[in-house]
Amino acid sequence: MIGISVEAQLMGSSSDFDMTKLMQTSTPPGADFLKAELLPSDNIVDADHYRIGPGDVLSIQTLSGNATEQYVSVSPENAILVPRIGELSLKNATLAKAKSLIVDMMKQRNPNATVTVMLRKCRSLYVSIRGNVRYPGTYAIPASMRVSTVIRLANQPPKSASQQNGGTTQAAMESAKELTVIEARRSAMRGGTLTGNEELPSFVARNITVLHADGTSSNADLEKALALSTATDDPTLREGDQIFVPFDQGLNSAIAIAGAVIRPISIAFKKGDKASMLLKLAYGLTDDADPSNIQLKQGDAITTLSLNDNGQFSNDPELMPGAVIVVQKQQFAVKGASTGVVEVTGSVQRPGAYTMMQGQTKLKDIIEQTGGFTDKAYLPLAYIVRKEQQAPASNEPRYRAIMGMQYTDLTAEDTTRYLMHTMFRQPTVACDIQKAFNGSEDDNVFLESGDIIVIPENPKRVYVYGQVNNPGYVTFEPGKSMQWYIDRAGGYASGAEKDLTRIIKGRSHVWIKGTEKNVVVESGDEIYCPPPTYRPPGYEYQYYTFLITAIGGLVGILNVVYWAFLR
Repeated sequence: MIGISVEAQLMGSSSDFDMTKLMQTSTPPGADFLKAELLPSDNIVDADHYRIGPGDVLSIQTLSGNATEQYVSVSPENAILVPRIGELSLKNATLAKAKSLIVDMMKQRNPNATVTVMLRKCRSLYVSIRGNVRYPGTYAIPASMRVSTVIRLANQPPKSASQQNGGTTQAAMESAKELTVIEARRSAMRGGTLTGNEELPSFVARNITVLHADGTSSNADLEKALALSTATDDPTLREGDQIFVPFDQGLNSAIAIAGAVIRPISIAFKKGDKASMLLKLAYGLTDDADPSNIQLKQGDAITTLSLNDNGQFSNDPELMPGAVIVVQKQQFAVKGASTGVVEVTGSVQRPGAYTMMQGQTKLKDIIEQTGGFTDKAYLPLAYIVRKEQQAPASNEPRYRAIMGMQYTDLTAEDTTRYLMHTMFRQPTVACDIQKAFNGSEDDNVFLESGDIIVIPENPKRVYVYGQVNNPGYVTFEPGKSMQWYIDRAGGYASGAEKDLTRIIKGRSHVWIKGTEKNVVVESGDEIYCPPPTYRPPGYEYQYYTFLITAIGGLVGILNVVYWAFLR
């Protein structure tokens, strides 16, 4: 404000004074460098490791009387023009080194000046990636991007034509998608061998090579970078860098941490690994861990590790191949049965969550706590859902079905039916709740923590569909047969396969014959009458041809027998 007031007094109070123009003159020189589109960054730039290159934009602020700020762009020769001083080479300089060189150069001109230098905009550059990635090729990235992020990009489908390497075909993309699914499932089966870098086996994540344009190379260790947050283990990139992602060799020396840790894990061994790195990769101890009982087993030697007040190992030994750290749990005295919670929903007096005792509480005990059923409850449709204890990958129906057929001896037809049943299997408890409340103790099952008891209302209807004249809902009438409901739906339509008509039970979805004894239709059931069986053209001709041939053959055999033995 002081600078503006002085200049206004010099210019007088005439209307020629244009405040807008005055403010425009305060725009730092070189501000046009910042108008280009900013690329996203994946992390904060580390000045000690980020290397300055052509296209980077630096901000130089000088405090010597009047505060001035100027933007300078690094030239293709990796140099800058320092305002009112001259050229300064930044070849092979890190950001920290570049700041030091600029400040020293400006202080030589004005020792009393306060100079601040910062990186205002990162350049973009090209790097190539090859090896164990789904989309190898050349990528345009910001110079602040790290190796781990480039690998993620190379494992994702291209989002635009410019990212498709050499014109990736749709077939190749579909194949890569399938590979993604398979690798994800394999990764889940490997348990703790994954890194924070998505689905990369530990050996791969720890042995990535970056070849630089000047002929030198460096190694990226993404496991170590994740644990220790070291910039050198997940470095930023330079112009012309080539990233090589190795393939997993299968049999590698490993180190592991297990027991009472948040994330038990086994990773590939590298010389220099320490116990503290494994602890950080395990995300620390669980609440029930015993910090005084942590053991390191290396070969035949067993060493006790202790933690300091900061939760770090006081003695942080270097690990050898095959080393295992085991964190024991605290031993709590357990009195009586363990408790749990079950949930009751639907047509009961007080739906909600109720406590139970493992191995003691039964179905009828919980229903009694709810106050019993309402008048709308319909027990033939009631069921219990039980939480399945499975690995995340095996919860996917298709994967679970394929895994279950590894050693099958089923025929092709049986396999198809098995796949269908597995895809739509329900995690329910095998019991009949209606029978349980009619005196069957076999159906009054013990409950487990996490169970959900579902008591539906009586739908009071039966759905009839397929080859009937008026498909739709029919009002439920107790004790009526399947044929009665079909008649209410207008009867069979022309071509109906009456012998294949089935009742589909509302709770289990099992198909049963409605003509069998003791089979009744219940509320919520469905009745399906299939349409005429499709027969391909020529079927009738082939059928009768086969029939005539069979009869002719039989007549021929009888004729031979007659003439050979009876004459």
